[in-house]
Amino acid sequence: MSDPGSAGYNITKDPALVKSRIFLGNLPICTREELVSICQPYGKVLGSVVQKNYGFVQFETEDLANKAASALNKSTFKQNVLTVRNASIKSKAANAAAKRSAKQAAHVTVQGGIVMSAAAAAAGQPLINDCEIIVVNRENTKYAEYIEERLRNAGMRVDVLFPNEDVLLGMVLANISSRGCLYAVLVTPQHEEHNSITVNILYGVPAEHRNMPLEDAITLIATDFRLKKQRDAVALPPVTSVHKGQRRHPEQMQELLERLADNHPLTASQYEVIIKYLEGEREEQLKREVGEANAIAKLKAPDPEIELQKKILSIMNKPAVTEITNEMMYPTFEAVKEDKRLMELLQDQRVIAALESVYNSDLRETIAEFL
Repeated sequence: MSDPGSAGYNITKDPALVKSRIFLGNLPICTREELVSICQPYGKVLGSVVQKNYGFVQFETEDLANKAASALNKSTFKQNVLTVRNASIKSKAANAAAKRSAKQAAHVTVQGGIVMSAAAAAAGQPLINDCEIIVVNRENTKYAEYIEERLRNAGMRVDVLFPNEDVLLGMVLANISSRGCLYAVLVTPQHEEHNSITVNILYGVPAEHRNMPLEDAITLIATDFRLKKQRDAVALPPVTSVHKGQRRHPEQMQELLERLADNHPLTASQYEVIIKYLEGEREEQLKREVGEANAIAKLKAPDPEIELQKKILSIMNKPAVTEITNEMMYPTFEAVKEDKRLMELLQDQRVIAALESVYNSDLRETIAEFL
């Protein structure tokens, strides 16, 4: 049915909106919410559907759908490499177009004067942008497009991104970085007012340069990009190294991680070093995704299961009623019943078995002492 007012209308099946929809193939087992979460950074999602190993996501416009398809195609989701395209393009037609492109020329020129092999284009491989411009408010679109033009003139592949308001900036940056993008530029109304931008360098050791004057920021990005290309040309990474633009760990840590990945034996102290390093990386990534204050609160929050265990042990270790001289944890039995988490835990058969084991152990010790 294509009438939005009719019963049973499904926006992801409306033929009139097919060009604003993307097809995602080779999907792992996932929920609709999980599928929407990887698509939201590219625009407002109007609907989604998940089948056995494929799905569809409906965007507001064809432009947003094409942008999402280009960014997500060949990306990895739950260890599966996705095949993503505009839903209006059928797979046979896409293959035929790719073969025609391969016959036309040995190379194709793309935006920004960057040359890409026709074989890669025919295979449907998405271009990895060198820089993404994140625009918080659409009123600053012209300012962002001016920055885009300046960076393209420096020979960079650049695109403008309009994330949803409910998507945290840290998540957007993490998504961009995971695709191998080298730089992210943040544009807000305050930036345009002061003729500035915030620059995030995503490769190597991530760095953030907040509220830089526009001319200084463009010079920084263009110069750093030129130097990186020169370094890459002089020393190409070996086949076993990480992809271009992807962050490497410190040299000694990289060696340990590679030994671990290759199933080589490690000492206990080496495992300890890896665990501490990964905990630090997790903390830094959490700060980037949810903000430093929220990350610190989340990391310092007590484990609820451990707290419940402490509470049970505290109850079990309380002296007899006749020996109590200080304030009890639960002054009345009604107060005990009001602790819903405790009551749920006491209904767990595994907890009951553990309590019985403890009490039986205490009883055996008492009998042994008596004898």
